[in-house]
Amino acid sequence: MSSVQSQRRPMSARSRAFMRSSAASRRDRHHSSEFVLFGLRAASFIGRGPKQLWPYVLPWVFALLTIVFFCLVVRGVLTRQLLVPPVETPQTLTERGYTSVFLAERIMSAMKEIGQDSDSIPHDTMTDNDAQPDIQIPGQDMSYASTVRFIKGVIKRADVVVHVGITRTNDGVDSYVAHVQIEGGPFNARESTVPFEGRDLEKFVHDIAVQAMRLAEPNILASHLFTQVQKTRCSLAHCNYREIVSIYDEVLALPASEQAEWALAGKAWLLANQGLSREAEQQTREALTTYTHSAVLRASLGIALEQQHRIDEALEALRAGAHEKSHTAENLRLLGDVLLHAHRYGEALHAFRQAAEMKPDSVDALHDWGEALVSVGRYDEAIDKLSHAVALRPDLAPSYAEWGRALDRKGDLRGASRKFAQAWQLDPGTLSARESDLARFASAVQDENGAPAPAPDARIRPVSNPPMAYPLHASLEAPREAGKSAMSLA
Repeated sequence: MSSVQSQRRPMSARSRAFMRSSAASRRDRHHSSEFVLFGLRAASFIGRGPKQLWPYVLPWVFALLTIVFFCLVVRGVLTRQLLVPPVETPQTLTERGYTSVFLAERIMSAMKEIGQDSDSIPHDTMTDNDAQPDIQIPGQDMSYASTVRFIKGVIKRADVVVHVGITRTNDGVDSYVAHVQIEGGPFNARESTVPFEGRDLEKFVHDIAVQAMRLAEPNILASHLFTQVQKTRCSLAHCNYREIVSIYDEVLALPASEQAEWALAGKAWLLANQGLSREAEQQTREALTTYTHSAVLRASLGIALEQQHRIDEALEALRAGAHEKSHTAENLRLLGDVLLHAHRYGEALHAFRQAAEMKPDSVDALHDWGEALVSVGRYDEAIDKLSHAVALRPDLAPSYAEWGRALDRKGDLRGASRKFAQAWQLDPGTLSARESDLARFASAVQDENGAPAPAPDARIRPVSNPPMAYPLHASLEAPREAGKSAMSLA
């Protein structure tokens, strides 16, 4: 599978990503300026038009603005916001620059970082935490924000608010306790405390954010913690998942929790990651008796069956999940992965294309799509997908490795060596012995000359029988040394 652990970014990758983003920004600014000029010309043309037409034009303009406002309100009502209001802060923290508003922003930022690093185990979608605009209707005592809040109150879909209050517990030392309480959402009224003593206030902020996520978004925190465990590259016998399991157990113990379905899927994913596929299958089938139309549980069942090499049954479960109303892009990606392993390339490519259409910036879908394209010899298309993936995640070692294989099979051994070197710097386990040799040579030349150089056999034709992509069942039987995890479901 293709969810990849975070690694250090190589400077060359970061520089190229910056150059690409700068060029894209310039193009966007150019298009934006053209659009603004067009709008000004159109406004000027309308203003110079006959005034007799204005009574007919203005109603349409107001009608269009009303429709746009209505659509924004509907979107705002359907989007549950995650908010951290100003934190109750003691004077000792305020004097050090940790004001109420600053602390709220730092806690919110830390929570968002946890959500972005939680792509290893399936979880419910994180509550949106982007600020919404407040649009005032001219001549009316009503605004966008007030309208959204009023409707949410009527339909009982309140935002999730994380209330934090910090008190000092000892006058002699820096000793504090943060009181965290959740208001709204499926975990309304959950609360806890975070004690702290010392000078590292950033650690205190992070601890508060972790506890807030545990109360408000526990499944997402569990996936984040799993990602952190995977980064240690521990063996199956030594990985410690106790805290993750305890989070899932807390969710399942809550009465009528909306997230219980995802917690059950997460526990099954943990079992599958530890090679306990039969236990994962049994637990998932039991959960499906309660959540019959769960897309995420059917995906979990498909992975457990694939681990046991029961490919036809796995495909049946994954297809069923992909057809459920609750399916996500990850359902389609996982289906494509198993199809790719079964050498059903046409169907796999179709599944990856559908996954990318649902979630265009899914790094996992882009990587897997590129891997499938390499398998069928469509190298230029594969490079396009893989370059997009590493632009989104410059630390993506497996995508650099796959990019190198695409170049290698095209006959560009110089370019392939450079990509292998980038993958090798991030995670040597993504490469074969031959690819590692090319990577070491390219890295050595770069260290000597300050720039990558072609490998000594750069003029050799591409290998006639290059190594195929890593088989899916191998990645499921044990965590990939390549840094990939099969447990990503957005």
